[in-house]
Amino acid sequence: MRQISKDPMLMASLLGPLALIVCARFILPLLSEWIAKAYGFRLTDYNDFIATFLLLIVPLLPGTMAGLLILDERDENIISYYAITPLTREGYFRYRLMLPSLLAVLLTTLFLLFSGITNMQMENPFTLILLALEAPCIAMFLAAFADNKVEGLALSKVTGLLFVGPIIVSFVPEPWQYVGVIVPTFWPAKCYMTGISNEPFMAIGAFVIGLIYHILLLKIMVRSFTKGID
Repeated sequence: MRQISKDPMLMASLLGPLALIVCARFILPLLSEWIAKAYGFRLTDYNDFIATFLLLIVPLLPGTMAGLLILDERDENIISYYAITPLTREGYFRYRLMLPSLLAVLLTTLFLLFSGITNMQMENPFTLILLALEAPCIAMFLAAFADNKVEGLALSKVTGLLFVGPIIVSFVPEPWQYVGVIVPTFWPAKCYMTGISNEPFMAIGAFVIGLIYHILLLKIMVRSFTKGID
């Protein structure tokens, strides 16, 4: 919390999802009404896509925050210190990656409940789990492939490519949309959208495949980061 209070970037990563909820709840309806009057285009017709898109921003922010903190701690050799304490390096990783996951669960739940644009459905817990895994995956992506915090900030811009997942799911017809399966965000978006479409078995399938895929990605990036600091 001290690090977050001293760094505006980290503070924005924590408060950003709350601002998204406020925007979706109060600003989006006003914007939609203005666009409808001015241009005859109903933004509310795309609420499901907008909800999916915004849902993916929620874990992106705490994931980025955790990745930058890991880079800071690696540069200061704090991770090497933890490795010889009873916490051990594995305990450090569990602690550091659990924080963004818990934040993602909390903030995503708040978004689902209070944004006013999401659908309450039985498949939402599946989507929630996949989104919770997005945060540590993003954190380890930054930690594994950036040499310092400055590179981490630059690399965090690349994570914007992850938003192609909900775009593919929402606008590319099947079976062509499955070219996007390598994009991690494809799976929570697919799980959420198939739930809306009353396709529970498709949602469960997307959840299972997405769960395995995220766990594999996380293990690969943790191993890559560990080799880099050995």
